[in-house]
Amino acid sequence: MAGGAGKRLGNITKSTPKPAVKINKVPYIIYLLNWLKKNGFKKFYFLVSFKKDKLKQIIENYFKENKNLKFKILIEKRRRGTYGALTEHIKKLDDIFFYTNADEIGRFNIKDMYRNFLRTKTDIMSCVIKTRKGNFSLDRKKKVITLKGIKNFKDCGYKFILKKIFKKKNKKYNKVEDYLYRNYIKENEISYFQLNDLPLRIDTANDIKRTKSKL
Repeated sequence: MAGGAGKRLGNITKSTPKPAVKINKVPYIIYLLNWLKKNGFKKFYFLVSFKKDKLKQIIENYFKENKNLKFKILIEKRRRGTYGALTEHIKKLDDIFFYTNADEIGRFNIKDMYRNFLRTKTDIMSCVIKTRKGNFSLDRKKKVITLKGIKNFKDCGYKFILKKIFKKKNKKYNKVEDYLYRNYIKENEISYFQLNDLPLRIDTANDIKRTKSKL
């Protein structure tokens, strides 16, 4: 997902798409791609919208230097949130795909997550992290997310998903997470992969400062 306008960053993203914001003189999305490549990914889909031409140029230049990797840029003509954007292009994806936003880099081994996902035999595995004010809790015995109990965990953005769960589209959802944790979870299990460290994000000026110091 690389179509966000990044309004919370004010003038920083006035003429620059958020994934193209430079961190230590390098477009942020390059760090993300290097992390994904290091974890073994070879095929990428980018869903772009805001200031798409600038982002397309960065992406295309990256893949000119990494010719062993495949990519496709999908343009969101009308902004409808991550749920609408994903379901519009869902047929193009593999039966299992890794979902991530282009404004965060995780500090974990995605291959470990994938192996755990296959063992659970669930349709979805979400990355979660402990927090004071969360959206859900964890059922440690069943190793799934639950809406019961003390809600002290939140979604971190990364997910392995079987695309079959999006067979039936519903226009009332804005974010992918809205669909998963308000609708899908009521009848199906969502497994989790717990993170110990927050992703390196560029949502706010403070996030950028922290990310610069870590990358």
